[in-house]
Amino acid sequence: MTFTIWLFGIAGLCFGSFGSVLAERIPQGMSIGGRSQCSACKRTLHPLELIPLLSFCCLRGRCRSCKDCIGFRYPFLEIISAALFIAALFYRPVLPQAIVLSLILWLMLIISVIDIRTQTISDLLNIPLLALAVGYSIMLGQFEIDGIVLGVAFFGAQWAVSRGKCLGSGDIILAAGIGALMGSWERMAVCLFLTYVLGGAIASALLISGKVKRGQYVAFAPFLVLGAIVSIFAHSRIDQFIDLYFGI
Repeated sequence: MTFTIWLFGIAGLCFGSFGSVLAERIPQGMSIGGRSQCSACKRTLHPLELIPLLSFCCLRGRCRSCKDCIGFRYPFLEIISAALFIAALFYRPVLPQAIVLSLILWLMLIISVIDIRTQTISDLLNIPLLALAVGYSIMLGQFEIDGIVLGVAFFGAQWAVSRGKCLGSGDIILAAGIGALMGSWERMAVCLFLTYVLGGAIASALLISGKVKRGQYVAFAPFLVLGAIVSIFAHSRIDQFIDLYFGI
């Protein structure tokens, strides 16, 4: 088990590093292939400069050539990704389930990062998330179409009423993926409730701290992802709540 934990942690670091590439290139319509470059001097990076976390520490957070600051978001994303991979393993010790759940959590993380930076959600990430979520629910024997229907209907109605001003089509597809992940409409309803409670608390804190101003657009995907993650790891408690209040 110790070896597997280390393996998942290292895999999480690597996927986190790759996620930084996706977060940088996808919004710009760039190819995700090709060698990485320094964003300042455009020098192609040596493979030894691309070792997750270790390279950042050895280079002290600066480019080897131009000494420009690399930025802490790269190691931060790698560490969070590794933590999600390890959490998935502990939550679902069965290896195939742990692998699929790790990829789902990683995709939701990258989607959140991109939405925060650019207020966009790419179908290049949404579609694989939806496919993996359906596969994961089938593996657990909890797949139900009504979770997807509720997610799409809930956000689709908001999109239609606001004519796409409040949220985009990417949010609807993301909701479909999370609906597939939740399974039943009851679990999806609880997930949406948690999303708005957590989102309201975080948005209020940002307003009070002055990080955002009243009327300023705030990315919604991170709140939906956070609600989904809490729902995943609090699965048994949520099912108890559903049994109590929905009588199933």
